[in-house]
Amino acid sequence: DDRYWVRRKKNNVAAKRSRDARRLKENQIAIRAGFLEKENSALRMEVADLRRELGRTKNIVAKYETSHGPLE
Repeated sequence: DDRYWVRRKKNNVAAKRSRDARRLKENQIAIRAGFLEKENSALRMEVADLRRELGRTKNIVAKYETSHGPLE
């Protein structure tokens, strides 16, 4: 009977340790996901800015080529 309770107590401690480790890992994943979402948003904004800048540059080049011929 004592052996049973010793095993139960050991198992309860191990189960608690496992739950705590899982909770910690889940929290770390949530923090990392939040960081990556912010980084992704910033990168999307940067890509949009670069696309606008590229569009303006293409317009400038097109106007130049209309007046002066192709750039080669």
